Amino acid sequence: MSSVPTVPIQALPPELAETISTNLPLSLGILACYVIVFIGITHFARRGYSDSLSDHIVASRGLGWVVASLTLVATVLSGVGMAGFPGTVYSVGFSFIAMILVGYAVTAPAVWYLGRRMWVVGKEHDHQTPGDLLGDYYQSDTVRLYTVLASLAFNTTYIVAQLLAGGLILMILTGGIVSFELGVIVLALVVTVHLASTGMRGIAYLDTFNGALITVLLGGFGVFIVSHAGGVSEVFNSLGSARAGFTTAPGVTGLFTPEIILIVGALFTIGNTLLSPAGWVRMYSVDAERNFAKVAAMIVGVLTLIYVFGTSFIGIYGRTVLSEGTNPDTVSSLLAFDVMPFGLAALFLVGVLAAIVSTTDSYAHVLAATVSRDFIKAFVSPDLSEDRELVLNRVVIIATMLAGVAGALVYSSLITPLALFVVAVAVQLLPLLFGAVAWPRASTEAAIIAPAVATILLGLFQLQLIPNPYVTPLVPGILVATVVNFVLFVGISFLTSPQPLDKMEQYHGLINRKL
Repeated sequence: MSSVPTVPIQALPPELAETISTNLPLSLGILACYVIVFIGITHFARRGYSDSLSDHIVASRGLGWVVASLTLVATVLSGVGMAGFPGTVYSVGFSFIAMILVGYAVTAPAVWYLGRRMWVVGKEHDHQTPGDLLGDYYQSDTVRLYTVLASLAFNTTYIVAQLLAGGLILMILTGGIVSFELGVIVLALVVTVHLASTGMRGIAYLDTFNGALITVLLGGFGVFIVSHAGGVSEVFNSLGSARAGFTTAPGVTGLFTPEIILIVGALFTIGNTLLSPAGWVRMYSVDAERNFAKVAAMIVGVLTLIYVFGTSFIGIYGRTVLSEGTNPDTVSSLLAFDVMPFGLAALFLVGVLAAIVSTTDSYAHVLAATVSRDFIKAFVSPDLSEDRELVLNRVVIIATMLAGVAGALVYSSLITPLALFVVAVAVQLLPLLFGAVAWPRASTEAAIIAPAVATILLGLFQLQLIPNPYVTPLVPGILVATVVNFVLFVGISFLTSPQPLDKMEQYHGLINRKL
């Protein structure tokens, strides 16, 4: 046995820890290659970085459709998509992926329809955050504060989740030389330096590489699974008598009914792709309105490839190959070493790490922007100059990563339920966005009351303080809360006054002229 420290037994099966220890030079070499590429991309992005606030937050609104699409893919996938989603398929079956795919079939038109409108008003009024658009349209500091609170909840939770996963991946790839705690700290430090020095441009360039790498790796993983099983049909036939439950609706749990697959799938994917703060900022960053159709189509195409031939095959075949009781979050990593040569399996883990870096970058970036612009500048220091706001962004990035490290090392057990809950919270901004860019009747009172009531309901359902009239997977009450939100939003809007005519002209009139 090698004298090099191995991954602790609680993290990996002993035989796999031994295999990694034996092949450690290859594993470290693959990791080093990614680090070299990472440094090269950072240097390239830094050369084009203008050190202006607009370039730092929205890349001067200059992302082409390929870059914009892949940066969305890399951000959406994250460690959750690379490890958590295959684990969910392993636990509940293909119905979960069917829900996600149906969701993206709905999200793509939403990106085209709402994204173009967000881009038009964002470019005209120099919007850089969700609060810029909603706070200005509804002329309400309360609405702006909602976006800050949503950003804090969403981004902080996902940053902690990524640091947790990244620390574990670094520990595995280095055979335990880098401890979990040190891995968390190293990842946070790397993200901080990269983000503070390159801004959105650096994120976009890195995401383009990472998104392409992730797509190829997950597609390749699917090919190796098919080869290992002896054919596509054998991937599913290997389930034996359990096949029906794992491959058809309503799935093993009985919760994935057709209406749940359609409605909850749409809400989750729209929330995670369009309404998440990072996704919202990417709508501003696209270089031209005409490219939104291409962005929407590419997102659907790439994610369908990933989820069908990667995620679903990993989860389904893992059910056959791996032992009963395997931790779902480790299914993709363990199966990689079972069906692929060691070098490719290690490269897959590097791909997971790449997804983690992309997501951590994106969420820390947008959290700093929303806190600096929508809270400190809006409520504390209205006269803050752009230069000082840029410096403040970097300070908030550092504070965010310090908080993320603390959360990863101290409060890790709270992250999984919170990660699902905050997506549901982000969904509650959908009526407000629709009103601001597509429904002139929307009122400020509705924008204040409706999402507040819906978010309180979500919390009560999550804590099981009130009965949930319609059971949904993943997040209790997401459907009920969202329906209540829309009903209240529309009802209150009809009972109160819409925005002044000049504000309607600045938004809806502008959109009608441009589109």
